[in-house]
Amino acid sequence: MTRRELVLSTAVIAFAANAGGGAVKAENKKTYVLVHGAWHGGWCWRYVKDGLEAAGHRVLSPSLTGLGDRVHLRNPDVNLTTHVNDIVNLFEFEDLSDVVLVGHSYAGHVVSWVTDRVKDRIKQVVYLDAVLPTDGKAFLPPGVGEARIPEAKDGYLMAKPGMDFLGIPEGHMLYDWVGSRLVEHPLPTLMEAVVYDYGGPAGVPKTFVRCTKNPRMASGEADPVAEMVNADSEWDYITLDAGHDLMVTAPKETTEILLGIG
Repeated sequence: MTRRELVLSTAVIAFAANAGGGAVKAENKKTYVLVHGAWHGGWCWRYVKDGLEAAGHRVLSPSLTGLGDRVHLRNPDVNLTTHVNDIVNLFEFEDLSDVVLVGHSYAGHVVSWVTDRVKDRIKQVVYLDAVLPTDGKAFLPPGVGEARIPEAKDGYLMAKPGMDFLGIPEGHMLYDWVGSRLVEHPLPTLMEAVVYDYGGPAGVPKTFVRCTKNPRMASGEADPVAEMVNADSEWDYITLDAGHDLMVTAPKETTEILLGIG
C-alpha cells in the first residue's frame, strides 16, 4: 500500500469509527455482504470494508468465480448461475442471516437472484449504480452477447473497460491500484437470463444509489430507475456525486450511505 493509499484508508476508518459512535452493541451489529461488479474482485471494497468494520460491523467481500483472487478458476462454463451460487453458498457456509446485501454494477443481477433464493436471510438489498434485472431476461439483449464472442479473448472473456468508464481519472491515487487488478470478465454471465422462483427481491426493502458522474448520467440523460423506484414504497433512492466506481473514488461517502441502511 502506498503512502497515499494508507492516508485514504486511515481517513475512511477514522470517519467510520466516528460515525459508529464507538463500539456497536450486539443488537445493533450489522452483517454486510458486498458483491463486486464485472472485471473487479473482492479487493475493490478494501476501503469501504475497512470503514464498516471500524464502525463495528461484520463485512464479507468475496470474489466471484473467475474474477479477482479467483481468476485462476475462470473457464467458459462460468455463468450467472455460478456467481449466484458463489453468494448463496457464502450464506450457507457462513450461517449468514439478517444481511445487508450490496451489489455494484453487474452484481445487480447477482444480488437480485440471490435474494430470490435466500430471501428469509436478507434484511435489505442495496444497488450501487447497478443494473436492475428483469425476470426472464439477461444482462445483454438477445444477440448482443453472441455478436461479441468473435472479439472475446478465448471466445468468452470480455475485455477490460477504460478507466474513464469507471470514473477513475488519471492521476487519482488509486488509478494504478485498480488498473492492475481488473481482469477480463466471463461473457456467459451476461448472456444468461434471470429466472425467479419467488419474486426476486420483491418484499425486501431496497435502496438504489445512483452515481451522477457515470457516463449515462453525466451526458444529461434521465435516470430510468428513478421514476420506477420512486413509485414503489419498498425502495429508497439516493444520488451520489461520484463516478461509477464509487467504492474507490468516494469510499467515505459510500461507507456513510451503507452505515445508514438497515
